[in-house]
Amino acid sequence: MKATKWIAAVAGCAVVSGLYVNALVTAATIAAVIVLGFLYLYFVHFARPNHVASLDEITDTKWHTVDLGDTTTSGDGSDYAMFVRRGTSKNLVIHFSGGGACWDGETASRPIKLVGALRGYTRDLKMFYFNSLTRLFPAALAGMADRRDTTNAFRDWNFVFVPYSTGDMHVGNATNTYTHKGKNIEVRHNGRKNCKAVLDWVYVNFPDVDKIMVSGESSGAWASAFYVPQIADHYTEAKLYCLSDGVGIETARWSEILDSTWQADSARTLGFKIGTDLFENALIHRTDAMTHNIKYLHSNTLYDDTLTRFSAALNHKSTQTNEFIDDWAAHAKASIKRLDEADIHYSYFLTDWGHNTKRHTTEHTLTTNEYYNKCTADGVPFSIWVKRNVIDDEDISLGHELLL
Repeated sequence: MKATKWIAAVAGCAVVSGLYVNALVTAATIAAVIVLGFLYLYFVHFARPNHVASLDEITDTKWHTVDLGDTTTSGDGSDYAMFVRRGTSKNLVIHFSGGGACWDGETASRPIKLVGALRGYTRDLKMFYFNSLTRLFPAALAGMADRRDTTNAFRDWNFVFVPYSTGDMHVGNATNTYTHKGKNIEVRHNGRKNCKAVLDWVYVNFPDVDKIMVSGESSGAWASAFYVPQIADHYTEAKLYCLSDGVGIETARWSEILDSTWQADSARTLGFKIGTDLFENALIHRTDAMTHNIKYLHSNTLYDDTLTRFSAALNHKSTQTNEFIDDWAAHAKASIKRLDEADIHYSYFLTDWGHNTKRHTTEHTLTTNEYYNKCTADGVPFSIWVKRNVIDDEDISLGHELLL
């Protein structure tokens, strides 16, 4: 950071001097500052953390990269890795990243790219999934992952971040060649093997833990529900919490996509029968004899600007009016009601905080971004709701009136 301050100071002085010399010098200086800033962000701030093979090698509380071997890969065939940060307690977060999904030629042809992201919000999705590890992992993580925030109740927890770059909700086991406009696109849906490698590493390096938070956002929110029973099978003495943030789409296509397209072999590997609401199915339509003591935490914003558009794409619905948004919201509320009435340990956080009335949208996820402390339901910040349910072991749901 000292180097950054010196660069900024020198550049500032140069700009001031340039203003007294001529416009050309000023323009050149500003351009140099922009280039230096970009290079710093790309190669320094967002550089991949130092590599380690085991937790024993870590003597600080910074992020580190763990390479997981030849069985792992990203969707485009590039390298895959996980990230870990040592804490000062015996508690552990295992967090599954989001990053979209692809299931046919149209969606496979549109991976998420920086240039596309700069275009901003559009009613129809223009990009669908990460096919390689983004440099945003893990430097851009905030919220529950922010160790610098002294109010963060999880700042002393060990943190394992499971990146997502396979377009298959972390459960695929197929290499598919999709075709779009005469072009072939190969996608390695390797989510299952990637997650197995991550969890095998976790089991070896964290043999003794007190509390475990299995969390996830967006596609990772589904993965948190998929994998928490398996994690509970291993950590039989630990207290398990599952936080699924920004989750829930109803479509009749789930069975086809998971089992035919991604080859997830759900009946054998996931332990539940797939219906039209995949998240709900994972919690209450299980076919295994699940007797685990898992507390499920579920958060949604009422007009989620991402899930509504994915739902429209999956169900071939028009986005010309707000109907596709309101339909998704109605299904989300009905699902939360059913989960709340089911025989599971479950608490929910539902909010219309920050409703953009022009777009008729709300934010997508809350857990590892700036909304963690800002977003509220019934006047209570999301971060406090999570803390009260996990750290204080209260059972508290928020957003009751929105279900009426």
